[in-house]
Amino acid sequence: MYSRKYSRLVIPLCLFLIALAVEFIYINSYSVKFFISPDGLTYSNIAENFLHGKGLINTANFAEGADHIVEELPLTREYVVGPIYPLLLALVYGMFGFKNYEMVVVFQALLSAGSAVIAYKTGELLLGKKYAWIPFGLTLGYPLFASWGMYVLTETTYVFTILLFLYFLALYSKQVKRSQLRTIVLLGAAIGVSNLVRPLLLLFFPVLGIWIFWLKSWHLKTALRDFSLIVIVTILVMSPWWIRNGIKYHHFIPVSNYGSCEFYLGNNPLTITDKYFTFDQSSFDPEVKASIDKQPVLEQEKEYKQLAVTYIVKHPVQFLGRTLAKEINLFWRPVALPEAQGYKMIGYQLDKWYLCLGLAGALLSIFYLKKYSFLLLFTLYYSFVVSMITVVSGARYRLPVMPAIIFFISIAAVIVLRGISKLGSLLGKKMTFRRL
Repeated sequence: MYSRKYSRLVIPLCLFLIALAVEFIYINSYSVKFFISPDGLTYSNIAENFLHGKGLINTANFAEGADHIVEELPLTREYVVGPIYPLLLALVYGMFGFKNYEMVVVFQALLSAGSAVIAYKTGELLLGKKYAWIPFGLTLGYPLFASWGMYVLTETTYVFTILLFLYFLALYSKQVKRSQLRTIVLLGAAIGVSNLVRPLLLLFFPVLGIWIFWLKSWHLKTALRDFSLIVIVTILVMSPWWIRNGIKYHHFIPVSNYGSCEFYLGNNPLTITDKYFTFDQSSFDPEVKASIDKQPVLEQEKEYKQLAVTYIVKHPVQFLGRTLAKEINLFWRPVALPEAQGYKMIGYQLDKWYLCLGLAGALLSIFYLKKYSFLLLFTLYYSFVVSMITVVSGARYRLPVMPAIIFFISIAAVIVLRGISKLGSLLGKKMTFRRL
């Protein structure tokens, strides 16, 4: 019994070590050992305050000047962010010292190697052991995963949690005739943890509920039981953060206390749907922005959210059209040279090939809908929600959907390989028949 358990760990461990070696090779290809931005310094500041016993709060603001040097500014706004990444930074700082950004990158390399192993395990469920190496290799080979791992930012951690989420969805899909409680609980926990990194799965529950209902052949009782357990576990995982925010700020903050400004930016008559957002772009109505910015932060958030919602309700057709335009023009657009140079990316040219092959694989997966439907739903959901909320470029905000794209590429590759195998077998039989 113990030898079987040990043998099951050998392959994942070997794959993890291989992936880690690749990650370190990639890190060494850069002339610098890390990149830091205002967002990264905010997370770092929160981690330092936590280790100093002040709690998960930020006590300084940061901005990038015209010379691209990030400077610390007096605190004008306290940002509440998901607690997972600051706690991971605090763990690294506690072990290796404050602001040890090089070790943060090393820690993120460990997460990236773990992500590749999860991709392999998910590939086993979706494609079989014979082809599980394909998503493993594609995950390691996607250069933007490694590029963003060089930044002190949430990207690597979030991709890791998304891969966990997709793995448990695949496992649940395979066990659908007799769902295991452990899988349901772990799926809910994965959603909760992912939301505490970045909250973009918060709106996924309606999609998840309909998917489970369909997967259960429209058996309401069993579908409702599984779905309810997933929601309950997610709430249990996230509730400590909700309680903490309620006590500290006397206001319900599900994950973070900002985002409404970007929501308004993505949903107002002046939004430019083919231009990456900046806070000072002309799509802001100067008079509206000036009047709102005079109010307290919480009031600003409410005002921006209300303006965005009002626009969506009054102009539903325009809202859908603009959201789809943002998806096409920005979210699904391959990384271009200026953007790659701005983010100091290596190997960005592969991005367009991943996208093209992945979308081709998504079309092929429709013929195997029962098995791969969760990948299609997640891809459609994520790209639509991100494009709905704001105006962003594909490089950073598309990263969490790329694991699904990689599985689509793997599906297409397996279909081709199996086709070649069958063709070879048929030709072999013909040759044998002729000899006879």
